[in-house]
Amino acid sequence: MSDSGIGFSVKRFVIFIVLCAIAILVFEGMGEVGGNMIKDQVSRTTSKFHPEKNVEDRIKPAFVLEDKVAVASAASDSDASTADLWTAEDSCEQVIEGNDMLQFNIKEMKVSAACASVTVTLKHTGVMAAEIMGHNWVLSSDANFMPVATAAAGAGLENNYVPVGDDRVLASTAIIGGGQEISVTFSIQGLSAANAYTFFCSFPGHYAIMKGAFKVID
Repeated sequence: MSDSGIGFSVKRFVIFIVLCAIAILVFEGMGEVGGNMIKDQVSRTTSKFHPEKNVEDRIKPAFVLEDKVAVASAASDSDASTADLWTAEDSCEQVIEGNDMLQFNIKEMKVSAACASVTVTLKHTGVMAAEIMGHNWVLSSDANFMPVATAAAGAGLENNYVPVGDDRVLASTAIIGGGQEISVTFSIQGLSAANAYTFFCSFPGHYAIMKGAFKVID
């Protein structure tokens, strides 16, 4: 066997070994890259279900609910505060306002039984004319409220939508338009703290919303 033949064989063997080592490294590298890709995909897929993941997102609805409850509570407190303001207390002189949105600014009037008479002043804070959005102030007993209110339309604007000569009407003002005011003074000697009374606007249709309680306080 010649040296050249041996040398050739050894050289080829070395090259073969080197190529095998390179191939092994390449395959190992590809396997590691592929494994990392699989792990990353699995992690992304399962992370949102992990018990320690996305804690902030899971508790967020509780905070939102808490905020809504707080807002509802604040609105309730505000309504209660407004209701307190919507009461005219004890005075023998009462002032009430009506507007273009079919609203009185108070829902209850309280007058003292000691008053010889009571004066109610109605102010129309809107801008519409009496023919379109007129308001008045009418007083009757609770029992007579609906019969008087429904009969009022037949009285017409010329009679301020108040049935003429109707004893069920305890007091009333004329119809006024935006920017106007009017007063009525009447005795409450015939009214009793034991009875219930209703004030309302008798303009057709208004009485369904524009009404309130009139109370005589001993």
